[in-house]
Amino acid sequence: MEDVSERSYERLTSADLERIAAAALRALAAIFDRAPVAGLYRDRLLLLALAQGSALHYLNGTNGLKDIDVWAFFAAGPSKPFPHRKRWCVDFGPSRFGRHPADLGYSGRRLDLMGRSIAAAAGEPPQQAVRRWLGQKNRSAIELSKKPMFSLFPQAFFGERLN
Repeated sequence: MEDVSERSYERLTSADLERIAAAALRALAAIFDRAPVAGLYRDRLLLLALAQGSALHYLNGTNGLKDIDVWAFFAAGPSKPFPHRKRWCVDFGPSRFGRHPADLGYSGRRLDLMGRSIAAAAGEPPQQAVRRWLGQKNRSAIELSKKPMFSLFPQAFFGERLN
């Protein structure tokens, strides 16, 4: 029987984070192929992070998982910024987290993927660049800073808390 609920209270594990990272990387590969401006950033990924309510649920296990929020941070450089107002939705697929009732046509929780191009100095660790961006006074950085964030990619920083 399909588990349909507003929120899943199943705990997120590091194995789940690995699956989330893999799903987000696959989604990005497809996005790069069909979205010309996003495609400019194909080789500029600095860091993927679990964010917002899903990161809070990973931290406390009590928030509940409505959807899975992943942010991709790219090194700035191309003439156009990464499409910062765009949200791509991906089906996470069947899992113990079930499906949100509003996500008709999905077999599992919705994974929301958002991105930003940010300044990063040559040789700077990606998590340092993201932390600096989170300290800025733009609306997205302020809102993201209100909840925890955890690194999903690159593997060297997997699971590290960013704020």
